[in-house]
Amino acid sequence: MRVQNAGKRRVHVVEERAFDLAEELGARVIHSPTPPGHAPSPASSAALEAEIDRSGSRESIARLAVYLARGYAAASALLLVHRGIVQGLRADGILGRPDTIMFPADASSVFGEVATSGRPFRGAPPASGLDARILRAFGREHVQEIAVLPVTLRDRVVSLLYADNGPEALGDASAAALTSVCGRVAAAYERLIHERKRGARA
Repeated sequence: MRVQNAGKRRVHVVEERAFDLAEELGARVIHSPTPPGHAPSPASSAALEAEIDRSGSRESIARLAVYLARGYAAASALLLVHRGIVQGLRADGILGRPDTIMFPADASSVFGEVATSGRPFRGAPPASGLDARILRAFGREHVQEIAVLPVTLRDRVVSLLYADNGPEALGDASAAALTSVCGRVAAAYERLIHERKRGARA
């Protein structure tokens, strides 16, 4: 286990307890990543969007969202934000195992800043601190540019979408498309909440 101090908080990255936390948060960790090099074509992007719009589970939405994001970036991952904890949830086949990443949302980092403020980040990958450790865990420490984008539900950040384009910059069009993916995921989560409430009243 590798531990970094963040003030009085202890930050755990790449550790076995991530499995326990995922269970506590009610998040089922998915272990079948999208094969590398299989980003969706523009034609299949529409089909993926439609599938997200009708998906019946958060796990399915996360899987489809990461796959859709690969149409606009070389690598992508989705992280869960819940009760002050950021937990890796789903990644494509390019990245390392996301379920080994866990840290407090208020820890000093780009990821934590997006989780707590709801403001997206796009820029050069940090070369030190917690962000650098997360990128090393993902195997993406040498990329040119990263994006960390919030998925916001009812004014609360519930997920983070990570993306990079390897040795190249993401570009404005890709960044805009990734932001749209976040909006679609948020709308799908909202739909699930309404459907479950209707089911409970039935």
